Amino acid sequence: MECTASGWGSELNTLCAMHDGGGNDSGPAFEVELQNSSSKRSAQFVGVELLQSFKLLIIPSYTVVALVGIFGNYLLLYVICRSRKMHNVTNFFIGNLAFSDMLMCATWVPFTLAYAFNPHGWVFGRFMCYLVYLIQPVTVYVSVFTLTAIGVDRYYATVHPLKKRISVLACTYLLSGIWLLSCGLVAPAVAHTYHVEFKNEGFTICEEFWMGQERERLAYAYSTLLITYVLPLSTLCISYLCISVKLRSCVVPGHHTQSQAEAQRMRKRKTFRLVSLVVAAFGVCWMPISVFNVLRDIDIDLIDKRYFLLIQLLCHLCAMSSSCCNPFLYAWLHDRFRAELRKMFTCRRRIGISANNCATASVVL
Repeated sequence: MECTASGWGSELNTLCAMHDGGGNDSGPAFEVELQNSSSKRSAQFVGVELLQSFKLLIIPSYTVVALVGIFGNYLLLYVICRSRKMHNVTNFFIGNLAFSDMLMCATWVPFTLAYAFNPHGWVFGRFMCYLVYLIQPVTVYVSVFTLTAIGVDRYYATVHPLKKRISVLACTYLLSGIWLLSCGLVAPAVAHTYHVEFKNEGFTICEEFWMGQERERLAYAYSTLLITYVLPLSTLCISYLCISVKLRSCVVPGHHTQSQAEAQRMRKRKTFRLVSLVVAAFGVCWMPISVFNVLRDIDIDLIDKRYFLLIQLLCHLCAMSSSCCNPFLYAWLHDRFRAELRKMFTCRRRIGISANNCATASVVL
């Protein structure tokens, strides 16, 4: 999170503004100044009491999202890894998406809840502060970029079916590049993350501060929004729009009976609904947190201090729900994937029959 994104009240922004030395403050000096400024933090925890009143609603909601996201993505990964016939480019993209979403649920949810509701703030130590703040956004960026890659891959497979698809080796390089790019995008935020202990008050924060670098902070925030939301959403919209146009104009040669023509229309309608759901899920899940970040960056006072924490957590929860949508959109809604999953578990239950000897169907999602 950025300096003005501090989940523990906008009063810390005043402390950030006190640093006008171009961001050259060292970590220890920064801690000392914050600790000596305790008299100015009277409004630091505005909204915490309201957040606590919604504890019984927020924690179960986060828990459900985490369990569904981890379990659903694990099954998706399990099926892709177990069936060799599913080892193709498209399924590797989907497997990478499932892995990043599963990691997102495992890192975002427990640490976010603990940090939000623990009266002592961040209790996981300095090392975990930097590690978690590295892994969390990396998983988000990897998921977004992988979704974009899937959209482009589906575009070429549907609109240009005769063109040569990328090889498995090229897919491996592309996925590695996605992870490296994500780490590179996170590096500036991690470099401005501080682990600060208020020993007299028994409270610790792990936050992002851009001291004396407001212009750089805004440039980083808006460029990140453009790269991780606007461009991917635009790419998905264009790709799936072209796919929908192609499907509508596609006519299978030959004479068909009425039932065959109706079955073809049903397949087209189902595919159109699916691609529409993919774009809608991405846009809807990530829009609240994106709008929240923009409003916060323009002027943090646009968001009432009393509701700041609550709105932030709800927007974050909405974004995390995308990890639950992806397994269903990219796998569970496909009949062949469900058949493959049933076949695997059926083979495992058969006595004396090895799962490797069971016939499997190639699944291209």
